[in-house]
Amino acid sequence: MDITWGALASHEIAWGGIIAFYLFLAGVAGGAFLTAALTDLFSKNRQLKVIRAGAYIAPVAIIIGLAMLVVDLGKPFSFWKLLLYVNFHSVMSIGVFIISIFTAFAVVYAYLVWMAAAAEKRIKITLAGQEMAAAKATGMQVLRKPVALLGSLSALGTATYTGFLLSAVTTNGLWHVNFLGIEGIPFLPILFLVSAISAGLAATLIGAVDCSDLTAYKKADIVLLAIEIILLAILYTSVKAAFFSGGMATLFWLGVVVVGLLLPLVLAIYGVSTHKNLVLPVCGMVVIGGLCLRYFVVYSGQLFK
Repeated sequence: MDITWGALASHEIAWGGIIAFYLFLAGVAGGAFLTAALTDLFSKNRQLKVIRAGAYIAPVAIIIGLAMLVVDLGKPFSFWKLLLYVNFHSVMSIGVFIISIFTAFAVVYAYLVWMAAAAEKRIKITLAGQEMAAAKATGMQVLRKPVALLGSLSALGTATYTGFLLSAVTTNGLWHVNFLGIEGIPFLPILFLVSAISAGLAATLIGAVDCSDLTAYKKADIVLLAIEIILLAILYTSVKAAFFSGGMATLFWLGVVVVGLLLPLVLAIYGVSTHKNLVLPVCGMVVIGGLCLRYFVVYSGQLFK
């Protein structure tokens, strides 16, 4: 793989399922972190199950995603060069640097959240150990909000970068599209950011499904789904119809639009204030739709001119 992401021949499938899944996991990680961190920072109710679910999902998802990227690069033992030497002419190099920062924040934040939970439950062997653990956890919690805030910025960068990664290929008619025709504002970073927040939120709610009140999160997901539908409509009218043809048409219309957006939107509106049993199917479909969207964009962009 060319790490400058600019040497793709027409109809050559150079970036396959691993890259699509990597983009998906990076988006989920960013969205899950934002859900947990923003709840931690600004929610008066501070739903602890939501915070813990998002905090734990973020580092796991991004680490798995990075591992897949390392494998796909073909030279896993050279990956460290991308971490230490930033090539400002390479979108991937800049992106890996941003993701590395995000990964560090995600791991630290998850550890702080875990420490608070462990101290609260007093998961230690001896009474002395319990007291020491509680004191240590309390002292380190002063770092939690700064880490959540700075980590949120890197999470936004991570979720947006997944779109810039493809938009950098200026010769690709699907990937290099300007938002509403405005020169210099690429479309995919905006679409992938909204999709990442939606999928990350959905994954977090699956982890916190037995939480007492998820109404605010359900409403946020409805807004995100509506925005994503509008963005996809804009994309559909902005590129050639060929990108939505063949096998890609099934993946787009069934996987992305129906399963990933319309069905969960209808069910989410129906169960916004009650019907907790709809959280799993709605959020599950949103996550599946987010994955289908990455696969569609990655593959369709390479199959058609």
